[in-house]
Amino acid sequence: MSISGWRRREDLEGGKQIRVWLREDDSEELYVENLTYRDEGYAVSVYDVERDEWETVAETDSRADAVERATEWAER
Repeated sequence: MSISGWRRREDLEGGKQIRVWLREDDSEELYVENLTYRDEGYAVSVYDVERDEWETVAETDSRADAVERATEWAER
């Protein structure tokens, strides 16, 4: 899945990331994570590299919904 202004990161770490995109200017990282091992569903988070801060964009029980919400957030 391609998002304008973002590139996919393929070297996922730890096994809980479903998708990770990096903003082309490397200022932000967008994550879709599988948290079902904690009975928490799926989370969409953004990491601001310069500020070293995390923001939760969405939490959902659906993997497909999490990916869709991440895509919508990135295209805003």
